[in-house]
Amino acid sequence: MNFRNSITGKLWVYMTLLTIITIVFSGLVLSNFFEDFYMNIKQKEMVSEGQQLIALIVRGIAPSELVDISKFINAYAIVVDRRGLIMACSNKFYFGNKLPIDGSKLSNVLKGKIVVDKGYLPQLGTMLMVALPITRDGNVIGGLILLSPMASMQESISQIRRGIVFVAVGAVVLSTILSFGLSKNITRPLVKMKKVAENMAKGKFDDKVEPETDDEIGTLARTLNFLSDALKENIAALSLEKDQLRNVLLSMTDGVITFDSTGRVLMANPQVWELLGSDPRSEDGEVKALSVLGEPVQKVKKSKKPLQEEMKLEGKILSVRLAPLFNEESEIWGVVAVLQDVTREKKLESLRREFVANVSHELRTPLTYLQGYTEALIDDMIEDPVEQKKYLSIILEETLRLRRLVNDLLDLSLIEAGHLNLKKESFKLNKLIERVLKKVNPVAEKKGVSLVAKIKELPLVLADEDRIEQVLINLIDNALRYTEKGGEITIEASASPQSVVVCVKDQGPGIPEDELPFIWERFHKVDKARTRDNGGTGLGLAIVKGIIEAHGGKVWVKNLEEKGAVFCFSIPYA
Repeated sequence: MNFRNSITGKLWVYMTLLTIITIVFSGLVLSNFFEDFYMNIKQKEMVSEGQQLIALIVRGIAPSELVDISKFINAYAIVVDRRGLIMACSNKFYFGNKLPIDGSKLSNVLKGKIVVDKGYLPQLGTMLMVALPITRDGNVIGGLILLSPMASMQESISQIRRGIVFVAVGAVVLSTILSFGLSKNITRPLVKMKKVAENMAKGKFDDKVEPETDDEIGTLARTLNFLSDALKENIAALSLEKDQLRNVLLSMTDGVITFDSTGRVLMANPQVWELLGSDPRSEDGEVKALSVLGEPVQKVKKSKKPLQEEMKLEGKILSVRLAPLFNEESEIWGVVAVLQDVTREKKLESLRREFVANVSHELRTPLTYLQGYTEALIDDMIEDPVEQKKYLSIILEETLRLRRLVNDLLDLSLIEAGHLNLKKESFKLNKLIERVLKKVNPVAEKKGVSLVAKIKELPLVLADEDRIEQVLINLIDNALRYTEKGGEITIEASASPQSVVVCVKDQGPGIPEDELPFIWERFHKVDKARTRDNGGTGLGLAIVKGIIEAHGGKVWVKNLEEKGAVFCFSIPYA
């Protein structure tokens, strides 16, 4: 910082100027005082001496003799008569016949007044003149004019002025030094406060100002320290609150975005851009946000009330809840919107409704068969033993169907409740897969589908053998549902670095890409129009996922490039 613009420089300059002005003014006053003082003394002396000379004249001394006496009082004397004519003069060479006093002043003297004047004569220079009237018996008979040169007095005054100037210069120098030191001493804590304030502006609150005095500057230093501590605490609290808010926004599964009154995006968490499918670093991201949410934002701004809408965007269903943001004057300064992907919830809700319908259908149909055939047998409507046996076989088949449905529901409830009991033992999947293929082969042959096993030598796994068999049967049964006559189902098993992987490939129509995220959900069925004979309740794959995950494994599915789909699961080694 420039010294002239600093507080130290300004204070030093002001104090120095004040000192100079004060000393100059004091010098002038003192100089004039001494000059007036000497003048008054000289005037009094000359008046006193003139009165003594007048007393001698009145007693009869000749004016010429009196003029000679005036030499001893260091003054020139002129005696004039009543008419103003010179009667005697101490030095005619200096004055001649011309009086060194003007007519008005001389007239005042002749009227009995004492006149004191300061003037200048070319012959004598600056002179002090005192004119006194000469009175006898109360009548003015003339006047006495005394002229005293002021050279000696001016010399004395000049010496006094030089002394004043010398003292003033010394005082100015001393005061300059003292004022500079004083200004530095006064401004030192202020400079320190300035540095502390600058550090506070940069977010550094560790520096403090040590109060050196108990005056206003010391109070200011303590106040600044208190302000620093208060700001540090407030900023720390705000930072903590900001971090908490940021962490909350980042950890939310919902998207949160805020618009200002002009529709510009102020803040948005990453979930918003993920739901909108845009890049927040590009201008297109904000443009897309405005294109999707611009209309509901304008509705909220106009109505000044919260709003909730659902909209479809790129195959997703978004639930959007908007609320206005008000300032202290109850004016809207922005709108906050919360975006939630409810595609899964909507899908599950649809699946629940379908499940209720499917289960109702699955329960009603076998119960109808059971009721009808049982009533026919009770009423002896069927007398032929062969027909009776046929009816009983149908009753048994429907009873088994109900049992399978109930078992699936029970398994699913146990899995969801976390109460699925697993009897884990070490065994090889090779033998289990062979046994399962023998069980389902008759069903496959009946449908005209061939089963192919590609199994390598596998290490032992630690699992519940019955549950893994249930998984394999469900996957193969699911493949049989979608593989047409003449098709082929392939069961592959191999060892990965940490687990055994089993895959079931079919040659069905495959799975729509938008259905893949929901294929393992309970109640889900890809083909909603399947008949009861080749359909199901949509619980099989959900049970498969629950069993495998209970073993610490994983399940996945993908479509094959040529045709069909492949379902896989993994089980850790024993």
